[in-house]
Parts: sequence; C-alpha cells; structure tokens
Amino acid sequence: MTPDRPDMSLLPHWSDRANRLVWLILLGLTLARTMAVLVSPLGLGVDEAQYWLWSETPAFGYFTKPPLTAWIIGAAHWLFGHHEAAVRLPASWLHLATAVLLWRCGDWLYGAAAGRVTALVWISLPATALGSFLISTDTPLMLTIALALLALAAAASQRLAAREAMLLAGIALGCGLLAKYAAAYALFGVMLIWAAGRHQTKPLVTGKGLLLLIVACLLTASPNLIWNLTHDFATVRHLGDNANVMLQAGGIASALEFLASQAAVAGPVLFVLMLGVVPASRTDDTAGWLAWIAMPALVFMTIQAGISEANANWAMAAYPPLAIWLGGFLTATTTWWRRHLAQLGIGINMLASTVMIVISAVGSLGPLTPQSDPLRRLRGWDQLARDLTPVLAAHAANRIIADRRAPAALLHWHFHNQPVTVMLFDQDGIPRNHFEANHSWTSRPNARVLALSAKPTPPSIGSIIWQSNPVKSDVRISHNRQRLYYIHRGVEPATTPD
Repeated sequence: MTPDRPDMSLLPHWSDRANRLVWLILLGLTLARTMAVLVSPLGLGVDEAQYWLWSETPAFGYFTKPPLTAWIIGAAHWLFGHHEAAVRLPASWLHLATAVLLWRCGDWLYGAAAGRVTALVWISLPATALGSFLISTDTPLMLTIALALLALAAAASQRLAAREAMLLAGIALGCGLLAKYAAAYALFGVMLIWAAGRHQTKPLVTGKGLLLLIVACLLTASPNLIWNLTHDFATVRHLGDNANVMLQAGGIASALEFLASQAAVAGPVLFVLMLGVVPASRTDDTAGWLAWIAMPALVFMTIQAGISEANANWAMAAYPPLAIWLGGFLTATTTWWRRHLAQLGIGINMLASTVMIVISAVGSLGPLTPQSDPLRRLRGWDQLARDLTPVLAAHAANRIIADRRAPAALLHWHFHNQPVTVMLFDQDGIPRNHFEANHSWTSRPNARVLALSAKPTPPSIGSIIWQSNPVKSDVRISHNRQRLYYIHRGVEPATTPD
C-alpha cells in the first residue's frame, strides 16, 4: 500500500495482531449468539411470526412495514427450513457485518485504534445483544446506515470521489427505507450536513451531491413507494397511527423517561459518553457531521415521547454514527479517565451481552426474572396450537378466528403447511393491522369454525351458531402468569334465499 493509494478494503486486516484480537471477539460473540438461537426453547415473538408470514407472499410492501426484513427471513426460511432458529439466524450475522463496516468507518476517520474500539462498542451494545436474538426491522436498518456512513467516511478521508460516495450513500439509505422508514432520520441528517457546510471551502456534502444522494435513495426505495401508492398508503398511514400525536399522554416526564431508556439501549456508561458528541461537534470536524446524522433520531423521538409515547428502539438510527464518534473520542488521547471509562463501559456491556446469551439459550431470566416475566410473550403458543388440533379434528373444522394479532400471527406459524385457515375478526371494518387487512374473517355458508376468546361466552361474530361448553386451553407462561383461552365451536349458517 502506497500513500497515494489509500486502503479501500472493507475488511480490517487479519495480519495486524490487535485486529486479530478484535476479530476473535466479534466472531466469538457472534458464534455464541448463533448457538443460543439454535438451542433456545423460546418461540417466536409476534412481530417475528408476522415478518415470516409476510415472507410467504413476497411483495414490495406490507401493511405495517417495508419489505426488506421479510425478504431476509424468507431467504433464511428457504435455506434452513421451518424452525424458529431459521427466522432468527440472520440477525447476529447482520450485526457482525454492521460492526465490521463501522470498524472501517472509525479506522478511516480516526485511525486504526478508533476503528477497533468502534467495533467493540457496537458488538457489545445491549440493543445489539437483544437484536441478535430477536430479529426486527432495526437489524437490517443498522447495516444500511453503516453502509451509508462508510460511503461518507470514504469521501471525508478522500478515499472516494464525492459523487461516487453520494451515489453509494443514497443507494444504502434507499435500502434502509426498504427496511424501516427510520432511515429517513439519517437522510435528514445528510441534509443538515449540507446546510451546515454550505459556507465551507470543501464541504462534505455539496448541493449537487445532496441532490444525487436523494435521487439515488428514492429510486432505490421506489418499489415500496409505488406499492404504497397502489395500496392507499397503507404503511404510511400505519406509521402515522403509531405516532399517536393526538394521544397527548406524554409530557416532560415521558420525554425524560425515553432518554433514560436509552441507557438500556447503549449501556449506561457508553450512552453518557455518547452524549459528548454534542459539545465535541463544535470543534471536531469529523464529530460535526456524525452528530448531524445521529441527532435527528434522538431529538425527534424525545419530542415524540413528550407528545405521546415512543419505544426505546425508535431512536436506533442514532447509534451507528455515535459508535464511530465514541471510538474516536476514546482513543484521541491517552487520558486515563477516557481509557478507564471505555474499559468500564464496554466491560459492562460485554457482561450484559454474555448474560443475554445465557438467557437466550436457556429461555429464562433465572434469578433476574421480574414479577412480570417479559419472556412470557415467547412461550406457550406451541401448546395452544396443540390444544386446538384435537378440537379442530373433532369439530371437523379448518377455520380459526383469533381474537388478537398475537394468536393470529403465531397460529399461522404453528399451522404452517396444514389445511387450517387462521383469521382475525375486524369488528369495525377498518383494518388496523396486517391480519385485519389480509386475513380477516369472511362468512362461508355451512363452515365449521373455532373462535379463540379470553371469555367463556362466545364472541358476537356474524350469525354463527355456537355450541355450549367451550374447550379451555390453559397454559402456564411464567411463574405467576397463565394464558387462558376458551375455544368456542361454531357453525356458520347456510345462506337463505332472498
């Protein structure tokens, strides 16, 4: 390698001893997380089952989310078969790829040591640990943002011409929009970089570069944009419903609670350190543009939490650039407190990651289990399917009406490749989820049907004639919680002449 030919390889060099150690940590954690997925007794979550169901009918969009996560799950399901592990296996390896790309970003912007710290920061984040077991739309989103940051880092370090970098960053963010619309935060961040650098002699993002990036982004995301145009903007409307801006249930306390929740996303020590990007952005040219990428997600979601509500993971788009900056900050000097804080923060997160691997593998929080076990949502659905099977046979039925999205999603999974139709009853005719929109109950003359209800009295669905004495499915899902369903048997009436 010569000075006029900078290193453009995407993979950090194995020949470097320090690099080898980081590689071993990354690969070791990823393999441990993969093994936890393979042996875990925990079933799929509701969203995971829903994404799998989407993958069974490939499309450019779905009712609540863009398609990329479903495509990835569909490929894994095709490769590895119908098993919970097949749905989750891509997650840990996508996070590994994200860590490696951020490693290169840190390397190109701040130096080799910073790149290594960046990779360790990312792979150790509690959000990464959880996201390596439960796949979500955030997982591919993080990879696409990392790709966009790599293109910008290549331009900032003069490894790539500005036009090429903007084109690649635009394509990456377009792929991000195909994963989750939160990629728009990073896109808005690039706009802020342009606005902040308009009067600089050599701005990172020029007006022409910004236009090229936006065009490339929109063209890449256009299949989903067109899908929304032809489906009454279903996903966009759902996004607006999620915001709940009219709920008015937030306030300052809710906003502060959201910020506090970010300590669980990034780890308490590292999150506090990450907030240092704000003052550092005034003097550090690199930190400046990274802060513009990071801040929109954190600021907008804090405001959202103050207006109504916001989940902790809704600001995940902020963390790839924050991880890069933190890697640079922690290695900029040999100041003892920086070094010790880095060791403490990453050490705490690595410990938490190890605990998460054990929890995932055994399917229990053990002595850490709170009164209301959060893992209960991943238990008992297979037993419900087993309880339903003999009732379906005895009643000569192949139609099930679920009472909520959760059983609808999980029963689709457990009755895979069986002649059973799982439906959701849309009471008001206004679809509010994928199942009400695409798997809603419709009357079929003389059909025999089962309905799930939390109540012993049968639901009021059409003119179905219900039998007395429903069958109970009572499944223990935690030490203090059971999932009780009444299985009602009914017959839909024959059509009567007008």
